[in-house]
Amino acid sequence: MSDSELTLRPLAGATGVLCLLALDHRDALRNAFRRVGVADVSSETMVAVKCRIAAALGDLATGILLDPAAIACRPPGAGLLVPLEEQGHEQLDGGRLNRLLDDFGPEEARRLGADGCKLLLYYRADHPATAGHQRDLVARAAEDCHRHGLPLILEPLVHRLDGESEAAYTERFADLVVAAAGELSDSGASLLKLQFAGEAACGELNEASSPLPWALLGGSEVDGETFERQLETACAAGAAGFIAGRAIWSGMLGLPEGEQEQWLAREALPLFTRLRTIAENRATGIRWHAALSPGGSAN
Repeated sequence: MSDSELTLRPLAGATGVLCLLALDHRDALRNAFRRVGVADVSSETMVAVKCRIAAALGDLATGILLDPAAIACRPPGAGLLVPLEEQGHEQLDGGRLNRLLDDFGPEEARRLGADGCKLLLYYRADHPATAGHQRDLVARAAEDCHRHGLPLILEPLVHRLDGESEAAYTERFADLVVAAAGELSDSGASLLKLQFAGEAACGELNEASSPLPWALLGGSEVDGETFERQLETACAAGAAGFIAGRAIWSGMLGLPEGEQEQWLAREALPLFTRLRTIAENRATGIRWHAALSPGGSAN
């Protein structure tokens, strides 16, 4: 597979910096609505909300992450990522296992005009019972993506094991993020989407993830101001940019429909502008020759 076929260029700006808007949330979006007191959100409402966000912020995004049901929300000119993972997870010895979607994969993504696929992967490097299964899942997904000429963006999520105390998890969190990056750097993915692991650990992620570039994810645990600070730290340490959603736009979910666009213009648009400025000024741009072949080595 040639570099040109697996390039990340359509997802990044001219200098190789990633500023991606994440809107592929499915069950997670329904849960976010419930947290602000809005229940029984229809699929049509979810798509309408995603289109509203994409219309407000899409001109600033180098790419967008959308589930297949919301492809129509894609802004003109934005690179397109689509998810491969099924919702939820299975339990195994206190850890978590992912599943791939049964009815959608890289072949269908290619037909929709996607520029890459994303796989969220629950991962604990210190939990052998699940880690091996999860690496096999990534290998299958990467092989399928490469077969159809698409790069795979891998999002390993460190999580608490059943029965693990919050204190023990917090103490180990940074090391686990770094370990996940290291163990998955030769998985066949072209880029890692990583959790913020603290200032010291960010410096370790470049070495751990090499030869892959990495981008910072947003997540539901941080607000926009906190994410700005995290992005400054991550980009200074070598991140290639960000792929974020709820940290940017979740504040609109509890508002009446007529007020959502105003909130996006007033709050989310300035925030996304600041995030893009941080990334463009401080991030390490992706070297286009670094796209990976199915074996995981640079061509």
